[in-house]
Amino acid sequence: MGIPRLAVILTAVGCISGCVSAYVPPASGDVAQITFNRYQDSTTAVQIYDVAQTCTSRHGVALLRSDSKKSIAVRAGAPVSVTMSVDHAVIPLPVGFIVRGCNPTITFTPEKDATYVANMVADGNACAIKLTRAEAGQAPTDVPEDAIEVRRWKRGFDEGSSFCD
Repeated sequence: MGIPRLAVILTAVGCISGCVSAYVPPASGDVAQITFNRYQDSTTAVQIYDVAQTCTSRHGVALLRSDSKKSIAVRAGAPVSVTMSVDHAVIPLPVGFIVRGCNPTITFTPEKDATYVANMVADGNACAIKLTRAEAGQAPTDVPEDAIEVRRWKRGFDEGSSFCD
């Protein structure tokens, strides 16, 4: 295989796999704040989607490695879908690792001027995002279950694809 053909193949693979663009917070309008906390000592990726209902047009919020948290502003009064991801190399192989991951995804509608905290929690083989609301001077309270839609994450074809059911 010649260099030109290899370059075309690598370019095509790069275009198909896509790159997650950075999240840009709203420049105006009503907003709420969400703080994402890193899961234990694991690198935690956080993504948000332009279209909440279908989890399409994915954007990277943070890759929490040395930072323990990341706070962002989101549009209030409209549904927001977020994913927090953690991957673990479970079984080392001569050519790599078998990777086991966790990608909990939720959709909820933030309220104007509210402050939320998102934590990944795990129990055995299951994981979830625990969402609390933090009011100044008060203990955080759980966001009611009926205000959160738990989604099933799925791998999209490219960054414009749907990442949840």
